[in-house]
Amino acid sequence: RGAVAMGSTKAKGRDHPRLRGVSLTAFLCVGGCALLLLFMTIQSTFLLSPLPPPRLEEWGASATPVAEWSFDEKWRLLDSVLGLEVFEMNVTRLPPLLPLFREYEKAREWFVPGLQISDYDRSCDGYYEDSLSNAGDFDKKRYEDIEYMRKMVYTNKTGELVEPSCKPQSYGVGALGCCVPANRNRRDACLCSYDDGKKDIVEFLMNHKPFMVHSAFTRALTIPYDVYGKQVEGLYGQALQALGYKEKPGSRAYERLTRMKNSEYMPPGGFILWHTNRYDNTQASYRMYMYAVDVDGGSSFKYLSPEGELVEVPDFHGAVRLFSNTHVDAETGEETYLWHTVAAPHAHRLSVGFEILPEQMVALLDTCDGCWADLERQYNALSSGERYSGFVKRIHN
Repeated sequence: RGAVAMGSTKAKGRDHPRLRGVSLTAFLCVGGCALLLLFMTIQSTFLLSPLPPPRLEEWGASATPVAEWSFDEKWRLLDSVLGLEVFEMNVTRLPPLLPLFREYEKAREWFVPGLQISDYDRSCDGYYEDSLSNAGDFDKKRYEDIEYMRKMVYTNKTGELVEPSCKPQSYGVGALGCCVPANRNRRDACLCSYDDGKKDIVEFLMNHKPFMVHSAFTRALTIPYDVYGKQVEGLYGQALQALGYKEKPGSRAYERLTRMKNSEYMPPGGFILWHTNRYDNTQASYRMYMYAVDVDGGSSFKYLSPEGELVEVPDFHGAVRLFSNTHVDAETGEETYLWHTVAAPHAHRLSVGFEILPEQMVALLDTCDGCWADLERQYNALSSGERYSGFVKRIHN
């Protein structure tokens, strides 16, 4: 079998089955006295079902329960699953994360009853429909361009901008955010313009501080970092240290790993557009996200699996999700990225995410009663050519 190593921590990667795609390009017909060669070009490429990962006994893995395996064996199992699906747990099973989650979920007191964020913007409706759709047929080239422009060019990482996309007064406690029309130096600095809605976004923000509209990729409300970001990051750092992380607080490595990747309040009608995060990894491609919602199943995380299927994972209050946004082929070194999106048609949703290293992921599952058994069941389903249906709604294109 071929192998795929996961993540930007390439030295940590383990072997995985390669997922292969083939195109039907020719059809040969043999006639009575002569051979007639017919070439039929088929425009679309289809994917065969992926080669399932090897069964555990084919590894030579320990015959003991997974919870008793070595670190290398546990990591190989976890990374193999993350190469194909996300792994999800309830935070109540993860003692090191409970203090962080209990503090974070307090932000639910900011939920605004009756709020529909789509009332304040219609410019993004087309992107929102792509995120709601289960077809998975969005224009990837267009979305790649959007992600590059807003992550690289408009943040001036390419050195092309003469002036910043956002005015200096657009961010901070008491500010309204870059996506308020008056705070943009470029009209397209944000995906959503907030200038064509049924209701006035400025009036809403003035009456609901400290919210801002600041994200270039979402239709959602930003909670300023100064409000509680430092506290949340500190609690995540404490959790990492409890899981064996050795870097000292204040060090560059510690600060980069504990930096929040995303923290927004997404009211009904909100979404994050299809994206890959290919420009966002600092130390690892692995992510740990937590969710606080008012309606279980009223919002969801969707992604395109390596074999080209769209997978929908409904949110629930207290969900903890592990996944990787980067796949590296161990033989060719070629990187591919996880296309994913979020939509909240019927829920008020809070999410916060961080990078996490392999050692801390394994240590986290070690603290969970039954999580290794759950992961083994998920892996065995995959190795049998099936999809683990305990937590995802799988939708075939």
